[in-house]
Amino acid sequence: MPAFQTFLDITLPIALRVAITGTTTTAITQFRSSSFMIVVGYQELTYVANRIVSDTFKVFETFGIACLMYLLVCSILSALSRTFERRLAIPGLGVVK
Repeated sequence: MPAFQTFLDITLPIALRVAITGTTTTAITQFRSSSFMIVVGYQELTYVANRIVSDTFKVFETFGIACLMYLLVCSILSALSRTFERRLAIPGLGVVK
């Protein structure tokens, strides 16, 4: 078997299975702390939330919705990761939920 075919058939699938969890964690961390999110998203979201709070005095509802938006994005990233893990799983080897 040529070296490239060995890489494609053996090494790459194993490496992908190992790398999925770390890659997902890194993606969520980058989303959470990226300069784009901090500079644009966080300031805009906080500004709009503070403005709504000053108009309605509903602090918990307003910032609760902001938290739910963040939770939604992180949940979507996690669901995509789980789907990818299931597709790469070897039947009978380990448990993928």
